[in-house]
Amino acid sequence: MRAAGLTAALVAALLVLPAPAHADTGLLEAATARASALSAQLERSAARDGAYRVLLERLEEQQLLAQARLDARVRAVWTTRRPDPLGGLPSRLQAAGLRRIAHRGAAAAVRVDRELIEVVARSSVDAEALRQQAVRARARLGGQVAAALLAQESARQLLARAEQELAARVAAAEVAAAVATEADRQQLAAEAARLSTARTALDAASAAVTVALTPAQTRRSRRAQEREAPLVVLVEAAGAGYPTGYRPTGVVLAGLASWYGPGFVGSPTATGAPYDPERMTCAHKTLRLGTVVRVSANGRAVSCLVNDRGPYVGPRILDLSRAGSRALGFDGVQQVVVEVLAPG
Repeated sequence: MRAAGLTAALVAALLVLPAPAHADTGLLEAATARASALSAQLERSAARDGAYRVLLERLEEQQLLAQARLDARVRAVWTTRRPDPLGGLPSRLQAAGLRRIAHRGAAAAVRVDRELIEVVARSSVDAEALRQQAVRARARLGGQVAAALLAQESARQLLARAEQELAARVAAAEVAAAVATEADRQQLAAEAARLSTARTALDAASAAVTVALTPAQTRRSRRAQEREAPLVVLVEAAGAGYPTGYRPTGVVLAGLASWYGPGFVGSPTATGAPYDPERMTCAHKTLRLGTVVRVSANGRAVSCLVNDRGPYVGPRILDLSRAGSRALGFDGVQQVVVEVLAPG
């Protein structure tokens, strides 16, 4: 009886303990707001970068057209040139009027030629100036991407710790259902809602970065992204368990896993979908694209969708997204166990 009473007292104490400083509401909300603001700023910069690209393409088209006209004129002059357009006529037919007409025609041709050359030269200068502006804008965009990703990583770490603490408190509440009050349950529900809001905001910020770094998303890329989206949501919802509708096949792999992120954000994966480091996806060298796997390490587990190829470094068997490595609690490389799943 005394032991039971002591356990209940400890659980009750856990329920009412204040959250540690690193999971403070204000700190997480500030980090999330900063990540969202930087992503919004990045979207605006990406829009300007896209405008530069469109203008440059149009200017280059105009330059090519002007060059084609000039080339055609040069060919025409070359094939029809004569030292004197009236040279073949007898001297008695070379009247002053005809001479004036020929002179005006030659002057007009020279004027046309000069104008064509000036158009080509001017369009070349304009295109180069715009190209330099685009390069500078792209460099600024790179700095903003780095800042946005850094802010997201900081907020994600705070969120992960807060979610772990909430899970511990919820588990304690289930054990001590008899001593947990309605106020305790409402507090836990409010905390869960707050963390869910933060996660939604960070997911949107991550998606914005991915789109910003995919300025010319192809139709294939969009189709792949739309096709994968429901499955990615399914594996993410599974948490440490097995995704609904999936079972182990008995195929188990073990080896080193790593993660890939900043340098690949927005790049097309093997399926064509742009890479988003905050979605539960991974790369494997031989597993069929679209395969769902469950990866375990450090006493944790996550499910991921195979949508890319790799890794191609040493004996590594799996490249996880940053979200996957964070959920498993590792940076760098980690020994993992991979279960291949199948529908059923």
